Amino acid sequence: MAKLKEKGHNINLTNIIVHKINKTSGNKDSVLKLAENELKVNKQEIYFIADIRESFSKRSVPTYGIFEDEFSFNVFQQSLKDYKENAIDFLDFTVKSMGYYKRVIESSAPASGGFIIFADFKITDNNDERYILVFSINNKQGYNLNEEALSIQQIKNLELNKIDLASLINITRWDLSIANKEEVKTYLAFIRGKKKISDYFQSFIGCADKTTATESSTRLKDAVHSYCIESGFDDAKTKDTKRKVYDYCQDCKKNKKEIQLAHISSIIDDENPNAFSEYASNEKFSVSEIIKYDSKILRTLKFVEYQSEDFSIKLNKQMIGKTAKINKEKKTLTLTNIPDELLSQF
Repeated sequence: MAKLKEKGHNINLTNIIVHKINKTSGNKDSVLKLAENELKVNKQEIYFIADIRESFSKRSVPTYGIFEDEFSFNVFQQSLKDYKENAIDFLDFTVKSMGYYKRVIESSAPASGGFIIFADFKITDNNDERYILVFSINNKQGYNLNEEALSIQQIKNLELNKIDLASLINITRWDLSIANKEEVKTYLAFIRGKKKISDYFQSFIGCADKTTATESSTRLKDAVHSYCIESGFDDAKTKDTKRKVYDYCQDCKKNKKEIQLAHISSIIDDENPNAFSEYASNEKFSVSEIIKYDSKILRTLKFVEYQSEDFSIKLNKQMIGKTAKINKEKKTLTLTNIPDELLSQF
């Protein structure tokens, strides 16, 4: 029997620190409580980061993007760059970031304070890709049953499955994007949370979702295609799945609604509605929670299209093998049951 891998076995955590900002919603004033030292990295801290990563990737749908162009005006980004280049240490980076966060959060009355955790780590089974994690979380009131006294006690705990404000910066991909901007499109994953209370956090990080409609639609198309293959769908189910996704996207476009990954996931498998969301939102496909529409890309989920100087053709994939039969060896396409309206043009 294969040995079970320990939680966090692939995480090389080098730095982690916890700061706090006190602020109540509706009040603009805030007070910082800064840590004087980083936490020592033990198994508990590694387990913690492993749980956060799981919550980030499996219980949420991140938005993918890049840093905003006005780099020098964002203290967080500038401090991160200085830290990455070894101009300052991890503690300095986080303290400077917290000072900037205080200014940002005081500009948003609905924003509330909480613990802000910074971590620097590598994933050892993914080419040692390096990440900076920044997220905000609060203690929640809960209860614990005391086994000895058989009593109920109030406790404070963290609900790691309810992270609303978080950013995961892939430092390795960021460096690659600087070297070759065409090669890497995104390097920043951002959990938006509830819009009214998350805009200030996005402003703090400086996340810009600059994914084009073509890129966004291509990622969705590729994720759907790959998911059908890995799930073992036969041809009929694959065609039906792609048709349903396309029809939903078309309906959203027609009615001027957002194309939501969560809804697509429920369309694909209503008995396990989160499965496709988790699959598509990982870094391999980087599908965001809201998908931008490109008709040319998305209609390939349902249609086969080709155009040359001599002719153009567009077929619903449901026709293939029925009224449209292809022979790849002879390079022939045979159409049957041609409508009279089309026949009259010959």
